[in-house]
Amino acid sequence: MQNNIGETICQYRQMRKMTQEEFASRLGVTAQAVSKWERGNGMPDVSLLAGICKVLGVSAGALIGVEESVVENGNITADREIKNNMIAEPLVLEFGVDLISYIVSGLETDYVNKQRMILVKKTGKLMPLLRIRDNTELKENEYRISAFDNVLFSAFIDENEEESYKRIIDDVANVCDKHYGEILNKNIVKLMIDNLSELYPGIVDDIIPSKISYLQIKEELKKRIEEGKSIRNLVGILEDMEMNM
Repeated sequence: MQNNIGETICQYRQMRKMTQEEFASRLGVTAQAVSKWERGNGMPDVSLLAGICKVLGVSAGALIGVEESVVENGNITADREIKNNMIAEPLVLEFGVDLISYIVSGLETDYVNKQRMILVKKTGKLMPLLRIRDNTELKENEYRISAFDNVLFSAFIDENEEESYKRIIDDVANVCDKHYGEILNKNIVKLMIDNLSELYPGIVDDIIPSKISYLQIKEELKKRIEEGKSIRNLVGILEDMEMNM
């Protein structure tokens, strides 16, 4: 188990083109500690596992070797690539190789969450988890934004353009706002309802999903978006739906 975790950390770190020093810095440990893990001479403390998963973008199951594989030869890279392509995602950002450094440095900031907060506060639209990956089929300075495999926006970054990462994420937020009816799915609706339940448990507990399903809520929100109406008053929307049952 000890060797497996170290080997897994090494493979995922290399997949993400991180040096041991960079990985250690992001995790808050020394490069020597990372080297020991990867050589099988030590094991990360359990308190670090959540951070390791976050930095490497890997599930805890995959990290400790209990996640079921879809390949026969234990090739982690192939296994992850296949799993990443099994299901179309609601919001995906892909970029060419020249933009990798902008994205990597930008991800050190909290700019995505800042834009997510602005969007939901302004419109009530919850930006889903943004899947970010490089794509060698794109031009070197090109990026594109997709929802469920449908390309919604594409553009290029000038090599001298400042704050390129912020421009890209601003475009993501704008696409999410403009095309929310295409992005919205049942899982996003459930997240919205779960958040509402924390604030107003009495409103949600008696009707969702026993009387009103997440799918029905999704269709009602999509209808309102198509009609140009706000979906920010989710409490009022649910009350209207309950009255019309």
